[in-house]
Amino acid sequence: MFFFGIFGVQSSQKPVGTYNNTICPGCRSLTRLEIIKAYDYFHIFFIPVHKWNVRYFAKAACCGRIYELDPAIGRQYEQGVTPDITEAHLTPVGQPSASATCSHCGSRLESNFSYCPFCGQKR
Repeated sequence: MFFFGIFGVQSSQKPVGTYNNTICPGCRSLTRLEIIKAYDYFHIFFIPVHKWNVRYFAKAACCGRIYELDPAIGRQYEQGVTPDITEAHLTPVGQPSASATCSHCGSRLESNFSYCPFCGQKR
């Protein structure tokens, strides 16, 4: 009998939930945060056997900034509970994106624009 062992280590991300009607710590716009779980895992025959390095992130829909979320809050979201998220639970990750958001219409803009090409208002 011949047996092939297919195993390996991979990284994965999966959406856990959303937190609506909050103020973005970066751009101060009313927005929603998408909660994402990221982890590494060992698999055998594509079946996850062991997970480690579990981290939770929140991505702001307004400006696209990413924040690392407190793991206790992330686990609650994964279990179906929706606790409040404050700025104390969020740690900025990396540099802000080169785009900005129009405060009048909410459209995504390049950082060097003085006027919004969608509504014509000054930034």
